[in-house]
Amino acid sequence: MYHQNDATLAIKNVVRVANIIANLDTILQEAKNLSLTAKNARVVALRAGDSAFGFKPITNFIDEFSELTIKTTKSISMLSSNLFEIALSVVRYSDFQLRLNIAAQYTEHTDIHHLQQQGRLEFIRTVKQLESAVMHLEGYFEDILKQMRSAEYIAVTSRVEASNAGEFSESLQSVSNFIAGAAKNIKHAINENLKEISLLKGALR
Repeated sequence: MYHQNDATLAIKNVVRVANIIANLDTILQEAKNLSLTAKNARVVALRAGDSAFGFKPITNFIDEFSELTIKTTKSISMLSSNLFEIALSVVRYSDFQLRLNIAAQYTEHTDIHHLQQQGRLEFIRTVKQLESAVMHLEGYFEDILKQMRSAEYIAVTSRVEASNAGEFSESLQSVSNFIAGAAKNIKHAINENLKEISLLKGALR
């Protein structure tokens, strides 16, 4: 038997998915900024010559994980759009089931009971789709978190290398600070999304 609470939970799930999608914009923008920063840092490192020798491989690494983060985030964006559609389907099936329950109170018509059974099966199928998509999404976010831990390590390492770059030290230090800031912002957005996912998983149990 479906109740109003089921429909309310379904709507809350749609809101949670919408919040996840909104946070993706932050992650993608920060990742793009990281990629641009890596390119700018490479130019500075080339100008600095031997004094920034240790910084050059760091810029390559920054570029690699920023591009990987962009690629992963775009995959997440596609999955999240699909997730949003599934969450909306759950709302529609919940609403449909509620209307059938109301109709069943006033008639014993077999068609109503048949539709109730059919609606329940469709609802269960859609919820399972939602559960599967949520699990995949969680895995993607965990991957980016690992990348950001690497970014934080790189930020520390790059500060050490930047301090040896002479007149270019300040420019390269600003790169290091930007890496640390971007990693922090991305981690915050991901942790917010992981909270939303945790609530989603709890609601689907």
